[in-house]
Amino acid sequence: MWKINIRMNTSYKIIKEHGLLVQKYTGVFCFDELFDHIKIVVTNPDWKDVRKIITDLRDINLDAFYDNMDLFLKYRDNNIKKSYLNVFIVDKPLPTAIVHMYKEQLNSEKYQYEYCSTVEYALAFVGLAGFEEEIDAALDKL
Repeated sequence: MWKINIRMNTSYKIIKEHGLLVQKYTGVFCFDELFDHIKIVVTNPDWKDVRKIITDLRDINLDAFYDNMDLFLKYRDNNIKKSYLNVFIVDKPLPTAIVHMYKEQLNSEKYQYEYCSTVEYALAFVGLAGFEEEIDAALDKL
């Protein structure tokens, strides 16, 4: 019998002229991989210019995130000392429900999080309507 090892992959691009971080998560969610990704992003010199984030969650299994959401909420509070708008792109029922629960918990603590199902709507949330081709291309390369 074959054992399939599917891990979480993360990738990102900072588009300085828009103050935008575009990131994509694929595979099976893992906190260690996420925490490593965050450390890399926040130590990037261009992180200081980021005011908006689009996070593509269309190709990741978030079950492990749901089971331990409080772990990330604590990590977020203790390690990310920046205010920004983060828009999650989700296109399946279960990930949408998980992101909704996460958003509700964070927004109750004065964070700015939204979610939607398309790049077009994500760009509208971050005030960059009309840049669909550029952001779609960036996501495809991630």
